[in-house]
Amino acid sequence: MDTEQDNLVPSESVEESPNEEPQPSLKKPQKKKKQKKKHKYEWLVWGVSVLFLSFALTILFSFLTEISISESSPAYICVIVLLVLLFLNIGCDVLANAIISSSPEAYHAMASNKIRGAKRAVTLCRNATKLSSVFADVIGDICGIVSGAAGAVLGVIIAGNGDSTIKLISAIGVSAVIGALTVGGKAIFKHFAIKYNKQIVFGFAKFTTFFKREK
Repeated sequence: MDTEQDNLVPSESVEESPNEEPQPSLKKPQKKKKQKKKHKYEWLVWGVSVLFLSFALTILFSFLTEISISESSPAYICVIVLLVLLFLNIGCDVLANAIISSSPEAYHAMASNKIRGAKRAVTLCRNATKLSSVFADVIGDICGIVSGAAGAVLGVIIAGNGDSTIKLISAIGVSAVIGALTVGGKAIFKHFAIKYNKQIVFGFAKFTTFFKREK
């Protein structure tokens, strides 16, 4: 009798186990479908956001440049505006390269110790693709376009009352100098952006905490 009872017990446990397995398998596909629907048009939303951001920044930069310089402005004001645009262009490119080459794991220890700016640095690294596009493509390209317009005004000021040949040479020379400084500056500082990416990202993240506190 004892042997028959022993044989019945495992048979019941074996029959109960298959009945409990199908439930979790039904819930997993539903979660995956919801996630796909949320991120389906993310690329379109991002593209439209960049479009309006570029439009707004172009108006802002162009307006500030137009009220700052004109053909009757002194040459040193045009040079100052061009230098500001040049440093902004190169600085944004350095920041974009530093963010895209950093990893959020580098700041996890500092974030766990509640160091100011560490959590913001992790957020910057997790959104590296979008932020690098904003800094390098949007702001960088706008600075290049506006600096070209400012350079044309500077060329006219330098040429003065000269003939068309002098004005042409002056415009070409100013454009060549602006292009060389922009491209050469980006090439030089790219090395430092990648080498000191952790310090640059953390410094920028800490700077942003003055305007918006970390959560």
